[in-house]
Amino acid sequence: MFLKKQILFVCLALLLQGCGGDQGDRRPTARTTVTVNYKGAPVEGATVQFVTVDDPKPSTGITDKSGQCSLSTYEANDGAIIGSNLIMISKTAVDERNVRPVRPEDADMVGVIPPPILKNLIPAKYALPATSGLQEEVKKGQNTFTFDLQD
Repeated sequence: MFLKKQILFVCLALLLQGCGGDQGDRRPTARTTVTVNYKGAPVEGATVQFVTVDDPKPSTGITDKSGQCSLSTYEANDGAIIGSNLIMISKTAVDERNVRPVRPEDADMVGVIPPPILKNLIPAKYALPATSGLQEEVKKGQNTFTFDLQD
């Protein structure tokens, strides 16, 4: 009985050491590059997020003029969390028709004036994991994904 308790204690200690090492709560990541196209053209300034079902920490990137980005999770360009990821892609801009300039005499209205309304520059369905229809498996090593978005 004493030996079983020692073995259990050693196993528990090793398990806790593995969980509480230098990485803390970090999950393994792999370098991930994404390209986003909409209607056949690269999308500049799109926000791309990968999120695993069992970890709320998103991996995020913003596309350049060629529609490409490298994802970051814990540090710049460290990639996406390894495993099955749901993908969200969005690009918005302020709808200029709903913006009015704030004048000095409006200072007491800050917080009362409604914020500007955003308009989607790509279909809004891609902004939510439940409606985007996008899912990818991130594996160890280099990962490259291309998303050709349509209406």
